[in-house]
Amino acid sequence: MVYKFSKYIGLAVILNMLFGCGIYSFKGALPPHAKSIAIPLFDDRTSYPEIRENMTNGVIDAFISDNTLAVVDEGQADLVLYGTIQSIRQSAAVVKSGEQTTEAKLVIIVKLKVEDRVLNKTMVDKTIEEYSFLDENAGLAERDQAIGEIVDLLIDQIFNATLASW
Repeated sequence: MVYKFSKYIGLAVILNMLFGCGIYSFKGALPPHAKSIAIPLFDDRTSYPEIRENMTNGVIDAFISDNTLAVVDEGQADLVLYGTIQSIRQSAAVVKSGEQTTEAKLVIIVKLKVEDRVLNKTMVDKTIEEYSFLDENAGLAERDQAIGEIVDLLIDQIFNATLASW
């Protein structure tokens, strides 16, 4: 008897997890006129190889995958997302006795601006940053990997900041 009862509770929990939560969408948070977005190539003040292309393409891919807004050319867009990669900084994060650095903190800072072309106003204007830690003696490959991870985190932040700002 207890076995049958617990089996039904387990089934109810599984069904609730599958159908109760559903897929969350920001579509209801957007103004009704916002149907499309343009994402021009990010500006880059760092001159780090390919970072502007990787970040721009990653943000475009995030919007295409989400399908809440159509990604279009700037002249046809209701919203335009501008990004500027402000800096990539590395600083000491962990210092051992004798003031020897063992770990570094790598930070990327991006300026984000989203303009509503229909209402002719700025909807988002903020600076965001993400970071990663790496060994102080890390080579170029490890640094490139850390920058790639930070770029992925920034893409998520840019996407969420754009859609949640309404």
